[in-house]
Amino acid sequence: MAIVLADVADTIRIFEIFGTQVLCKNVYSMAELKHNARSITLMEIGKQIIETAIKNGATLAGIANVKALNTSASHLIYTQLGNYSGVGTIKDDDTLTADQLFNWPETARSILVIGLSHPRGLQKLDWWDGSGGTPGNRLLIDIMKHTRQQIENNLKINTNKLHYYVEKGGVFLKDAAVLAGLGCIGKNNMLVTRDFGPRVRLRALFLEAEIEPTGPVRFDPCADCKVYCRRVCPEKAMVEKVLAFESIEDSLDLPARDGTYDRELCNIRMEKDISESKKNTGTHAPIKYCRKCEFACPIGK
Repeated sequence: MAIVLADVADTIRIFEIFGTQVLCKNVYSMAELKHNARSITLMEIGKQIIETAIKNGATLAGIANVKALNTSASHLIYTQLGNYSGVGTIKDDDTLTADQLFNWPETARSILVIGLSHPRGLQKLDWWDGSGGTPGNRLLIDIMKHTRQQIENNLKINTNKLHYYVEKGGVFLKDAAVLAGLGCIGKNNMLVTRDFGPRVRLRALFLEAEIEPTGPVRFDPCADCKVYCRRVCPEKAMVEKVLAFESIEDSLDLPARDGTYDRELCNIRMEKDISESKKNTGTHAPIKYCRKCEFACPIGK
């Protein structure tokens, strides 16, 4: 039985990918061969994108599917939680309304997620300073800037930058990281990674190409954990299940796996951190937000 190939270019490309021995053992239709060749090509492109991000300084990198992200837990329940204006949110004239949220570019098919380790020995990476943001976030921005340029120039894939804030068109980075295979949501309501625990910070980039996702993965270090994170919280923000989540059908065990996370109490701690920073070292002093739940986590130490 013969294999009919459309043209010489197809023949060369498919032989490069599958090898002549495989083709001799199996007979494929042209459509099947092209589909398999495309799948492997996209896997290779994904691998190159991740390697590029790591070479540029990222500690972790992975790729998720945008459609899957749009139906992830945080994106489903966010608009059902009511108004919230705690630390880490933003409200101004450019803030999107509820019906405008998560309407990302139609051309975005995949999302690259990168992480940067923020170990206990380098706590300054996470201090909010007078330059805006943190040193760690500025490093992430620089890493993503160079990675984006190389993806567009070398791989000829168009990209779309994301705003950091969800209220301005961003995504929930923890959900994206889980779908990209970087870790899981822990009982401290943070992303927990294999090698660095929850001590990482994230950034993301939309890709206008259907790249093979690198996750999610089977990883659950919290299953039999003694929840050190919950016991160390100074505001007891992870003691009782928040009633609001019992009435939300799509909560999918969020936040913190079982609804045992109170963002209002957590916000009280962050407001105290801001006040203490100003009181101790002046108006332009860096803000050192509480990270006790992160440092208590034994994963990645």
